[in-house]
This record gives sequence, structure tokens and C-alpha cells, in this order.
Amino acid sequence: MRKHIAVVMAVIMALSICGCGSSKSLFPENTGEQQETKTADSGSMKVGYLLSSDGDAPDTVARVQGIRKMQEQTGIKDDQIIIKESVKKSDCEKKAAELAEKGCSIIFSENPEFESVLEETAKKYPKVQFCQEGGKLAKDSELSNFHNYDTRIYEAYHVAGLVAGIKLNHLLDKGDISAEDCVIGFVAYEKNAKTTSCINAFYLGVERACSQSSVLVRYVGKRGVYDADGKAARQLIAAGVKMMAQYTYTTAVATVCAENDTPLIGNDINLISTAPKDALTSAISDWSVYYTYAVNKVLKDKEIATDWTAGYAENAVVLSQLNDEHISDGTVEKVAELEKNLRAGNAKVFNIEKFTVDGSSLDTLAKSNKKFKKYKKYIKNGNLQESMTQSKSVFDIFVDGVTESTHDYLAEQEEKSAESTTEEN
Repeated sequence: MRKHIAVVMAVIMALSICGCGSSKSLFPENTGEQQETKTADSGSMKVGYLLSSDGDAPDTVARVQGIRKMQEQTGIKDDQIIIKESVKKSDCEKKAAELAEKGCSIIFSENPEFESVLEETAKKYPKVQFCQEGGKLAKDSELSNFHNYDTRIYEAYHVAGLVAGIKLNHLLDKGDISAEDCVIGFVAYEKNAKTTSCINAFYLGVERACSQSSVLVRYVGKRGVYDADGKAARQLIAAGVKMMAQYTYTTAVATVCAENDTPLIGNDINLISTAPKDALTSAISDWSVYYTYAVNKVLKDKEIATDWTAGYAENAVVLSQLNDEHISDGTVEKVAELEKNLRAGNAKVFNIEKFTVDGSSLDTLAKSNKKFKKYKKYIKNGNLQESMTQSKSVFDIFVDGVTESTHDYLAEQEEKSAESTTEEN
């Protein structure tokens, strides 16, 4: 394990997994209201989880928070929960089978890389419900016990973008940066439609407050590798970005930002303990919403939706605690207003009048260019309906203002430093 999220968090995590301590202390602050859930008798039902990271990783922390909240709402006890951590694709089938053999009625998997394996395991255990986060195969599989689910986390990134945009304006007003400096770095673990959607949504959220902004993206290409995440963050700082955002599964980006006094938008968990002066907030999925829904379906012997998705309207996504000491004045009020409109369906994250792709409207491109034709059916009422009827993301291209970077800025920086040293000598 490379880094702990925080010593206190690690202790709480250990106590909670053992069934001791207060599980409420694990939960991120939620600006939405949680709906009460009527449950059936949980009896001796067992629930299994396949997690690709260990107990200290942010993605695992986020899922365990969801598990604890699900337990509160369903009555499922600690001895009814079986968690397999640090699962790899190579041993996923074995561990999924172990959960089924131990009597789990429902098994959740959070890594999309496991999906094909989980589908095959579902065929072998037809009486067990298998739920794959971020997948896309369930509908075509026609299996009644295989399901896909995800949140519209891009909605939370859109609100987080507003937080970042307000901060940029504050730095501009203070004279700390110029208009040309309004570049935000974004570290993402890999390039796929989900990360692209989140990056686009984030940028359009920034644009709500700071029209001079742009986003420079750095893909790591690996999931959950601390050193790789940190190197990508340092590359962006060497490129000159004045703020950072991330969609990664370690705390490395937050650590680099803390070392370089760079404001940060995080993901999965509250990162203020890692970067007290720089972490502004994080985009978070409340996985308990789906866990509770699916577990209750099993308890009541009812069918689970083949493909499930939810966002602000269902309280499935939210921002973590806002860093009151370091966010800019007026942020709380503007965030609350945008969140309220998202819950009510009055805010358009991908308003096609607010962005262009290659200089043209997405609506125009969808009607005239074969490359963009697939988006046509998702454009309704002037908005790209991303992940509204399916969990799979579709927005896999960048809007204008977002650029991908592969240049080795660190090597360039080292070369300039060496040349400077030579000249001095």
C-alpha cells in the first residue's frame, strides 16, 4: 500500500469492517436528502462484493461507505457481508464463485474489467444476482440474473467545475493569475466515454463562471497506480496549469497538489485531509442508492433492472464537503442553486448551445457527419441526454476547450534546468 488516505480514516475503516465503531463517520457529507427505504426481513441473506483495490484505496473507501449506508437502510448485518478486496481479472472468476458458494444471493463488482468474467459466472449460478458497475453487456446477454449499473457522476463533476470556475475568477481578481493562465489540469486513469463525459461536464461547469478557462487532460493509462497518478499530476504542473482535477483511484494527485499549492477538485472521497489548503471538494457517487435498491429487490423477490442509472435527481451523486476556508465567496450559494436545478431537471449539463466540437454544433455534426451520427438519438430539447436511459456513457469526444496532452513537460523542464546550470558555470 502506497499511501493511507488518512490515519484516522484507516482506523475507522478497520473498525467498521470488523463491525465496531460508528459507520456514520465514514460517510461523505451529502447536500441532498436521503429517501427512507421500506425493507423486507433481511434474514440470513448474504451480500458479496468484488473490489479491485484494498481497504485504503479511495475507490474501496467509497464503496464501503455505500455498503455501510445500505446496511443501515436494509438491516443487513456485518456477518451477512462478504468483501473480496484486491481482486484481479485473473482471479475474478474464482473469487466470484467463492462468494456464490458461500451463499451470497447477490454479488456486486465495481471494476468494468471483470464484466465478461462475471457474465460467465452468472451463467453458472442462475440463482445468484450479479451486478456489474460501469458495464454494458447485461442487456445483450439476456440473462435474468446479470445487471449493469452506474451513476451519472458527470453531473457532480459539472457542479465541481462551477466551484473551480469561481475559484479561477477569484485568482484572476486578486491578480494571482492572468487570463492566459486559466488552464486546469485533469488527471484521468484512462480514456473512455465515462471519463470523457466527466471531463466535458467539468469544463462546462467551469465555463459557467470563468469563460477564459480551458482544460488540459493527462491520461495515466493505468488504474490505481499511485506513482503513475502522481507523475501525471507533476507533468501537468510542469505544463503550467494553475488548478487540478482528477478521476483517479489513488490520493497521489492530491499529494502532489498539496506539495505545489495547487487547488484541486477530487473524486470518490473527501480529500481535504490529504490536501488541507488545496482540496476544494470532490465529485462523489453515493453507491448506497443502488446497493439498497438491488438488495431490497432480492429481499422482496422482485426483478432488478437490467440497466440502472441515477444522478442528482435520485441523490446518487453529490459533492463532498466544501473546503470552507479555501473556496471563494459565493460558492456555497451558487452550488446549492445548480444542485437544486439538477435535481429538478431544470439544468442542462450538455446544453448544445453552450459548447462546440471542432468549431461546430454537435447537433449540426450529428445530422451531417457520419462520425457523429450516433449522438443524434441522444439530443433532445437542446441537451445531450448522457446516460439518462442506460448506464453506459456515450459522449466519447472532447468539446472545444478541452485538450489532451502527451508531451513530456518534466523532461523539458529538466533539460532547461540543465542548460541553465551549464550557462551559469
